Amino acid sequence: MSARLAQFDSLLARRRAHPGVATPHSRTLRDPWGEPVAEFQHTPSDLDLLKAAHRLQADDWVGVLADEGQGRGLRAAWRLALLRADRHGQPRLNASVAPQWLSASVTERPGARPGALRRDLCAAAVRQLWASGWRLIG
Repeated sequence: MSARLAQFDSLLARRRAHPGVATPHSRTLRDPWGEPVAEFQHTPSDLDLLKAAHRLQADDWVGVLADEGQGRGLRAAWRLALLRADRHGQPRLNASVAPQWLSASVTERPGARPGALRRDLCAAAVRQLWASGWRLIG
C-alpha cells in the first residue's frame, strides 16, 4: 500500500513541477502482485533490475560465488549471490548468514572470464524474475 502512495505522490510532484510539459518516458518495475517497486528514467541493466527487485542497499554485495554443493570434478558451479550487510540494531530478516542465491548455477571451469560469467548469471537471474511474475512496464 505504501508503494502505491509513493507512486501517487511522485506523480503529483511531477505534475506540479512541469505543468503542461510531457514527462520523459519512464519504466516501472512491478512485483508479482502488481505493486510498483522502482521507476527508471532509462533502460535498466540486468543488475539495476536485480538491485531494485531485491531492494539492495549501498552496503549489500552482489557477485559471483562458487556453489560448492553442486560442483563436479574440475568444473565449478557458479551462481549469482547476494550477501546482505549486517545492520546493527535491526532484526535480521533471515537468521542465516549464508548467501542468498539469485540465479541457477552455471558450470564453468575455474578461470572463466568473470565479466562474461557475471553478465550471464545476471541475465539468468532476471529471466527468473520474469518467470515468477515480475514485469517492467513502460
